[in-house]
Amino acid sequence: ESIGLQFGERDGTLFAMPYLLAQLVPPVMMGILVAAMLAADMSTDSSYMLTWGSVIYNDILAPFRRKRWSERKGILWNRCIVALIGVFLLFWGLWYKLEGNLWEYLQKTGAIYLSSMSVLLIACCYWRRANNWGAIAAIVIGAALPVLDLSLNLFVKVPALDANGLQLVKEGKVVMEGVVKHYVGDHYVNIGTFAAAGLAMVVGSLLKPRRSPNPAAPDKV
Repeated sequence: ESIGLQFGERDGTLFAMPYLLAQLVPPVMMGILVAAMLAADMSTDSSYMLTWGSVIYNDILAPFRRKRWSERKGILWNRCIVALIGVFLLFWGLWYKLEGNLWEYLQKTGAIYLSSMSVLLIACCYWRRANNWGAIAAIVIGAALPVLDLSLNLFVKVPALDANGLQLVKEGKVVMEGVVKHYVGDHYVNIGTFAAAGLAMVVGSLLKPRRSPNPAAPDKV
C-alpha cells in the first residue's frame, strides 16, 4: 500500500515490479530495458493491427465487392481500416473505464474469439459434417455470450456481498457489482461460452440440408 500511495493509488501491487526495477537496475540499463519493451510492444501492436485489417478487408468486405478493386484502392482501404482500429484501441485503452480487474476482462474478451476459433478448428479437422452453417452459429454464439456478459455487468448493478452474506461497504458506500458476476460468476460464463459454441457448431451443421448426390446418367445403348 505504501508503494501505491507514492503513485496516488491505494493498491500497490501493480507498482511493485516497476518500483523494484527502479531500485535495482542502473539508469542506463533501465533506459535500454524500457526502449526494448517499447520496441517489442510496437512490433506486436503493428502485427496485430495489420492482421486485423487484412482479415476485415479480405473476409468481411470481400463478399460485398461486386468487382475486383485495384491495388491502389485496396491499399487505401487497408490503411483506413488500420487507422480506425488504432482510434478504437486509443479510446478503449485510455478512456474506457474498466469494470473489475484486468485478468477477468482479458478472460472475457479472449473467450469471444478463442471459443469459436477453437471449435471451428477442431470441427473442421475431425468432423466431416461440419459446414458453414455450424461455423457461423459458433462464431455468433461465441461472441454473443461474452458481449452480453460485459453489457449486463456494465449496466445492471447489484450490491456486492462479503463472505458472511452482508452487503460490502467501502468508504461509507455500498459496493456494487455486475448482475452476472454476482449471480452466475464470470468464470462460469467463460466456460459456458466454449460449450455453447461447440453445441452451436453441432446444431448448425446438422440443420443444413445435405446435398443429394447427382443421379447417375443412364447408359447409352
